[in-house]
Amino acid sequence: MIINPQTNYNKMKKIYLFLLLLAATVLTTTVRAQVINGDLNHNQGLDVEDVTLLIDGYLSGTTEQIQTGGEPYGMDNSLVTGTWYRTKTDKFTLNADGTTDYGTGYTYMFLPVQGCILFSNAAGNAVAYLKVLYLPADKSRLVVKAPNSDDVWTYYDTFVQRVESITLSATELSLDLDGYDKLTATVLPADADNLSVEWISSDETVATVSQKGLVEAVGEGTAIITCMAVDGSGVKATCEVTVGGTPPASDHEYVDLGLSVKWATMNIGANAPEEYGDYFAWGETTPKNIYSWNYAWNFGTDPTGDDLYLSKYCTNSKYGKVDNKVVLDLEDDAAHVNWGGTWRMPTYKEFDELMTTCTWEWTTLNDVNGFNVTGPNGNSIFLPAAGYHYDNMFSGAVVSGYYWSSSLSTDDARFGWSMDFSDGYFTMCEETRYYGESVRAVCP
Repeated sequence: MIINPQTNYNKMKKIYLFLLLLAATVLTTTVRAQVINGDLNHNQGLDVEDVTLLIDGYLSGTTEQIQTGGEPYGMDNSLVTGTWYRTKTDKFTLNADGTTDYGTGYTYMFLPVQGCILFSNAAGNAVAYLKVLYLPADKSRLVVKAPNSDDVWTYYDTFVQRVESITLSATELSLDLDGYDKLTATVLPADADNLSVEWISSDETVATVSQKGLVEAVGEGTAIITCMAVDGSGVKATCEVTVGGTPPASDHEYVDLGLSVKWATMNIGANAPEEYGDYFAWGETTPKNIYSWNYAWNFGTDPTGDDLYLSKYCTNSKYGKVDNKVVLDLEDDAAHVNWGGTWRMPTYKEFDELMTTCTWEWTTLNDVNGFNVTGPNGNSIFLPAAGYHYDNMFSGAVVSGYYWSSSLSTDDARFGWSMDFSDGYFTMCEETRYYGESVRAVCP
């Protein structure tokens, strides 16, 4: 009898594939896999009940439940795509469409109940499979085994590159109400299998955060913004956000007088409560030598004001472009621009509260005249009689003080509201916007 070698080869191939598939698909329908708590020797028999399945981070959209170490985990018939490591340098990728670079032209199928990944070659023939045996408690790696060419089982550690650190662009933020800022996260290592993060606010009544790291102030208080890796590593970073709160401890000092806002202990540009500090035109943020209609918001040409044309903060077309802005924007607020944080210039209403609620005493501090202003709670601040600048002249020092508010006169756009005082009186006055006056900051 003549034996056809090709026929014999085909028969042997069919037998081999049958045995391979049989080994990959044997299951016990009444038993579910258990985590073996690290006892690899218990797995040598390759019984179905001893096989640890891919769970929690590798499977999704589950309908089955599997008991692992006393905790139920979801099951599904598909793998989450990603790069899988047999060693740190020996790796392969499972793609969502079923293809894989485990071998040239290979495809894969996951058999979850058996804990097998079955690989087929470009011709569609099943040629290899891996058996998943062990998942450490920290889910940092998987232990698999696969037969070598002699059909002897060889163990492999299948590493999962987890996120190891997250660094935020800021660990503290101070925002005004309705303010916002953007946090960026640096996630390392850069080759982690899943670099995605989740942003969470501890109190969304104070601040919200988008999944792109945009933080928006909602209400006064403090909230913790957390940026957390979603790969199961537990790595996270936090940023404390203060909304409408006090300036950071490293910022300028303030006094709580028992009023609606807290008052700075000294003028902008000063280094002590009795120092005069710098002088600013209303709506300008830097001091200068001459204070006239060489003014930031005047497009006119006549220094007398006859050709005055205000380009911002105007309520009357007689004086310029009407925008009906009657309170300084923070970008034009000398206190906020120079000190930052939540500092700003007081409004008319806040100055009025200071005058009507507090006790004012004309006095001297280190030989400098001024008012000691005491709040209803007994705390006090000192306002030096710093005078004012007009054109190239300096006037009124020692006997009077002039302090800008952030409020514009609604009667005449050429004027801003100023708190003026001298020995015996203090009041709110409308002063020409280009005058150089002192600025005392407040914060929430």
